Amino acid sequence: MPPACLLSFAPFAPTISFNGDAEGEGVVINLSAGGCKISSDAGVAVGDAMSLIILLPGELCPTTIDLALVRWGRDLHFGVEFVSMGTTELTRIRRFLASAGPE
Repeated sequence: MPPACLLSFAPFAPTISFNGDAEGEGVVINLSAGGCKISSDAGVAVGDAMSLIILLPGELCPTTIDLALVRWGRDLHFGVEFVSMGTTELTRIRRFLASAGPE
């Protein structure tokens, strides 16, 4: 699956916690190698910077995104762009996306 594609999840969505300009927990709705859509009641603003800890289904170790920026927000959803993460984390996300396939 190309990295630009988004993968939607249901019913076993990855969970996420984040901290930085905003802190909280949520559920990943869409995921790509370059970012994700998050459902959360945490108050975020466009431009907020945060680190993310994502627990992907079937994974024992969480995946850490060192820096993500909020690019949009609406109601209880917001989208982040992954700006900085380790090679291992990027590989883990790409492997997960390839194994999960499209809905």
